[in-house]
Amino acid sequence: MNRLATAAAAILALTAAAGAAPTAAWAGTIDLTLDGVQAKGGKILVTVQSRDQYMQRAQTSGAILDGAVNGQVKVALPNVPAGDYAISVLHDADSNWTMTSGPDGRPAEGWSTVNAASLRAKPTFDQVKVSVNGDAAITETMIYPK
Repeated sequence: MNRLATAAAAILALTAAAGAAPTAAWAGTIDLTLDGVQAKGGKILVTVQSRDQYMQRAQTSGAILDGAVNGQVKVALPNVPAGDYAISVLHDADSNWTMTSGPDGRPAEGWSTVNAASLRAKPTFDQVKVSVNGDAAITETMIYPK
């Protein structure tokens, strides 16, 4: 118990020394609606990433959803501080935790991001970013290979 109290005091002291309040005080929730979800099985992986995190394993917020649903799926992505983010979605039907590509290099699984329908190559952060300042509601449409 003494170690826990000491650790908590140290964290509070570091936060106060930096002149910052805990991140949750500035954070909002992104309410994401996914349209056009197909019941392909596996999992639907959702990530909220800053510019520095984009296309890496790190994320600001995220969720793992059931991939056996059809139609519209909604998910709350909490604790997102104000800033620019990419919200990426992968319907990982084969459960290998990565985007599977076909022989032509195109995605072989469902996916989505902001502006997905207009993309013709691997997206850049600036093409798919959204600005968040508090709570936000975003809708993305899933894209599945034909």
